[in-house]
Amino acid sequence: MHSAAKATRRRELTAARLARPAAAVESARRAVCAAALEHCTAAGWRCVAAYLPLPSEPGSAALLAALTRSGTRVLVPVLRADRDLDWAGWDAATQQAGSLLGVDSIGNVDALLVPALAVARDGTRLGRGGGSYDRALRRVPAGVPVAALLYEGELVEQLPSEDWDVPVTAVVTPAGWLDLTQG
Repeated sequence: MHSAAKATRRRELTAARLARPAAAVESARRAVCAAALEHCTAAGWRCVAAYLPLPSEPGSAALLAALTRSGTRVLVPVLRADRDLDWAGWDAATQQAGSLLGVDSIGNVDALLVPALAVARDGTRLGRGGGSYDRALRRVPAGVPVAALLYEGELVEQLPSEDWDVPVTAVVTPAGWLDLTQG
């Protein structure tokens, strides 16, 4: 039941993203980058897991580069054949992932910046449907911030969820960082 509802929401949200004008996407990316960088720097995080965004996503390679320039080590996911995520260090100079560090290396980061199509106020994250992040997030120790990068309007009241869905603790939109654990 929920899987059909999730598929419908994914189609709607993907269509809305693809309909965004290029200028709006770039403006949102700059704002999300600034908000995430400001929060990561203020928190003093030394190692952050992030991701290389698809063209329709609000994340950016500029964010990875900015984090690296600030002295933060950045890990990026590498999809394995079994759809789980391995992790590698991000080389800002070459803009490529380095050597694989293993699936459990995600347990050693100070925070994660993850992709999502939408997030509900209770932390329910709707991804692309492969389950890769839900598997990986189970390896993250309790208390480690997990923030989804979103466009305005993608933080919603409610989303369908399954037992295996792992909630996020924050969202970053062009308006800034919002901690979802603060009520």
